Amino acid sequence: MRRLLLVLLALVFAAPPTADARRSDSHAYRYDQVWSASLRLLRVDYGFPLRDRDENLGYVLFDYVDGGRSVPGSFEVVRTRQGEREVVRVTVNIPAMPSYVERMILDKLQRKLREEYGEPLPAPPRREPSEERGAEGDDASADEEEAPARGRRR
Repeated sequence: MRRLLLVLLALVFAAPPTADARRSDSHAYRYDQVWSASLRLLRVDYGFPLRDRDENLGYVLFDYVDGGRSVPGSFEVVRTRQGEREVVRVTVNIPAMPSYVERMILDKLQRKLREEYGEPLPAPPRREPSEERGAEGDDASADEEEAPARGRRR
């Protein structure tokens, strides 16, 4: 039993480590803005060859080229929500490269979005729970609640 345990431990530590370093960011821009900026970043700014892409599914397969060496990479663009806000999540994965390369690409995408489209839209204002109940009920009750508040001005 002890020998089996030692063999298993040796196999675990002898196995080459896998580099599954994915980096993600969320952006408060529209999906079409993030998609087109991502393509321009990869193809025009970096000059990477694109192997495959599908806007409806939100992925781009490309070759990361560095000093004559070319390794495969992927770019994923997905619509999602953070609370009440719609955002676009971008995930970059280049398994053969250090994780700082993915971070560098995401940082450059953020700068590109700000330069081309300005600041992202602000988050929608949070509604108070009392406003939500008034909006769901009939409008007359909401007007009655507001009327005394308006009359108490000093």
